Amino acid sequence: MKKILMAIAVMIITATVSTAQVGLRIGMDFAKFRGDYKDWYEPNVGLHLGLVYNLELADVLSLQPGAFYVQRNYKDDADNKINSHYIEVPIVLKYNLELTNDIKIDPHAGPYFGFGFAGKNKETDQKVFQKRSKGGMGIANFDMGIQVGAGVTFFNSAYVGLDYEIGFRDNADYKILDQAYHAHSGMLMVTFGVYLPE
Repeated sequence: MKKILMAIAVMIITATVSTAQVGLRIGMDFAKFRGDYKDWYEPNVGLHLGLVYNLELADVLSLQPGAFYVQRNYKDDADNKINSHYIEVPIVLKYNLELTNDIKIDPHAGPYFGFGFAGKNKETDQKVFQKRSKGGMGIANFDMGIQVGAGVTFFNSAYVGLDYEIGFRDNADYKILDQAYHAHSGMLMVTFGVYLPE
């Protein structure tokens, strides 16, 4: 993990000598679980907002790290609303295609890291990230995976994007009679934004 983070830091530092642009982002997301939890929790719309820093590596390639506040909200099978709050750090590599002088599309992919810091079931008052043995929901407060998607930029400013996150880490902490249950995250994100002038 340390080697991966070091490599990312070197790439960012190297890229800053080239063109860089800050972007503001806001949007809706629809989080869900894959695996054993998929029939227990349904998506409930959440909010994400944050910043990205677009670093041009070449004519058609750029590296874009970001920092986001993300709500991952669910409803359980009893229709109880569950709200959870994360700080997410995506680091995607973008391939920039110029459709016209004013419209660009950028398919992109890269890792993301999610750090859960608060959340609870509003009806039962269970804490999301507390172990089940202590009365919580037993969901891990660290997640990581890959983010894939595409965005469209208009006039080098306005931005619309669609992304999907695929979590690699098992988020479940649940056993019944020594039967372990497993859950991985997934999330669809619809994002709007603007790039600030260079």
